[in-house]
Amino acid sequence: MSLIDFINRNFIEGIVNDTSYNHFDMITYVIILFAGVLAITKLLNKLRIKVDEEFVIATIPFIFMGSVYRVIEDADILKPPVKYFFITPLIFFVIFAICFGTLLVARYLEKRKKIKNYIHTYAITGLILSLAGVVILIFNTSSTWNPGILVYALVPAIALTEIVKKISPVIGMTYLRSRMYSFAIFSFLLDSFTTYIGVDLLGYTNKHPFSSFLTSIVGTGAVLIPLSLVLVMLIILMLEKDSTREKNTDEKYMLTLTLIVLGFSMGARNLLAMVFGV
Repeated sequence: MSLIDFINRNFIEGIVNDTSYNHFDMITYVIILFAGVLAITKLLNKLRIKVDEEFVIATIPFIFMGSVYRVIEDADILKPPVKYFFITPLIFFVIFAICFGTLLVARYLEKRKKIKNYIHTYAITGLILSLAGVVILIFNTSSTWNPGILVYALVPAIALTEIVKKISPVIGMTYLRSRMYSFAIFSFLLDSFTTYIGVDLLGYTNKHPFSSFLTSIVGTGAVLIPLSLVLVMLIILMLEKDSTREKNTDEKYMLTLTLIVLGFSMGARNLLAMVFGV
C-alpha cells in the first residue's frame, strides 16, 4: 500500500464519508490537538491575553457552537464541499478560526474603548452563534423530536457532578468545586450518559473505537459512566499537582479547556442529535 492509499483509507475517506474513526486518525488527531494547545498557549501569552478560569468559561459557548454545527452537518442540511468543513477534524480548525478571530476583534475593540470587557463580548458572541445554529436545526429538522432526552441525559449528569462537588472536601479535592473543574466533570459525564442512551437504548452507532471496544466487552455503554468520571478526576488531580510546582498556570487552564473540548463537544453533539432526531 502506497502512502497516498494509506492516507486516503485512514483519513480522507473518513472525512468524505463521515464514517467511524480508526486507530490511526484518532491518535493523529489527539497529537495535533495537544500540539495545537501548546502553540495556542504561547501565542496567547505573546498577545498578553490572560488565560484563567474566566477565559475557559467564556470559551465554552464556542465549544457548544461546534457541536451545534456538527449536528447541522449530521442532519444533511449542508451540502458538499461545505459539509466537509464541519466534519472532524476540519471542524476544529473552522471553530478555532471563528473563536480566535472573535477573541482578537473583542480585544481590539476593548483597547479602542468601544467595549468595556472583551472577554464578555467574546463569550456573548459564541452564545449568539450557537443559538443561531439551534434555530437552523429547529427549522430544518423533522418533527420527530425527542425533548425528553434532555431530562434523561442532563439530570443524571448534573446530579452526579453536584455529588462530586459535595464530597470533594472528604477526598481532599476541594478544588473540584471550581466552575472550571466542575464543568470538565459534567462534560465527561454528559458524553458518557448520552453515549449510553444513544447506543444502548436508541440504536445509535458509537464512532469512537476505544469506547466501542469497552462497550463490546461489557455489553453495555453504562460502563463508560464510572470510567469517564474516574478518568477526568485523575487527570484533574495530575493537573493540580503539576500546577503547584509551576509558577505559570496557563498550561493548567488550557489543558482543562482541552478536557472540556473533548468531553463537552461530543456530549453536546450526542445530546442535540438525539433531541432533534438526527
